[in-house]
Amino acid sequence: MENDLDNVQIPVYVINLKERTERYEHIKQQFLGKDEFVVEIIQSEKNARGNVGLWENIVNIVRIAQNKEEDIIILCEDDHVFTQDYNKKYFIQSILNSYEQNVQVLSGGTSGGFSFVVPVDRNRYWVNHFWGLQFTVIFSSFFNDILNYIFLVDDTADDVISSLTVNKMVIYPFISVQRDFGYSDVTLKNHINENWVDKLFQKSQETLEIYKKIADEFIWKK
Repeated sequence: MENDLDNVQIPVYVINLKERTERYEHIKQQFLGKDEFVVEIIQSEKNARGNVGLWENIVNIVRIAQNKEEDIIILCEDDHVFTQDYNKKYFIQSILNSYEQNVQVLSGGTSGGFSFVVPVDRNRYWVNHFWGLQFTVIFSSFFNDILNYIFLVDDTADDVISSLTVNKMVIYPFISVQRDFGYSDVTLKNHINENWVDKLFQKSQETLEIYKKIADEFIWKK
């Protein structure tokens, strides 16, 4: 992997339904001026089962990446939003450090799902589980795990990916959250609870902020 951070370019595969034109325009804006990313938008038709359609897109992306012999890819959903904490060198260094530690999945921001948290670095935390795939680094060591999984009709992609490996971490402060478009193609509760996604991210950040303060005081403080 490239150690010259200024020259690193990371492949990003964005999943977008053709009918979601507002999301298409939104996600294009997110990557404007960010030459550290090589963005490919994968457009597809809507599946009656949104969770199945999402997984099929992920499998397709992983096959493409494997054929290209990519070391890493970023799975990106079209509701991804960069936070003010995003920084190019900070992010790429996080990827390099994770790669050296044999991490298989690195989340840019999670809406929850975890019950155990371990600080690994000043900005990376091991979690036992996570929700949300809106901006997720997938390392090549994990490609076959995705390709070999038999996806069930009641599965969700984030739960599956989180469950398939213990070598997963989340970046905090988050560099990515989800924009609430007022509907979800996968999760029914996002349709019936106003600002549900925003509330999940807020709660997740509040929890991780507690761990961060403790780690800063008792682990990283010199």
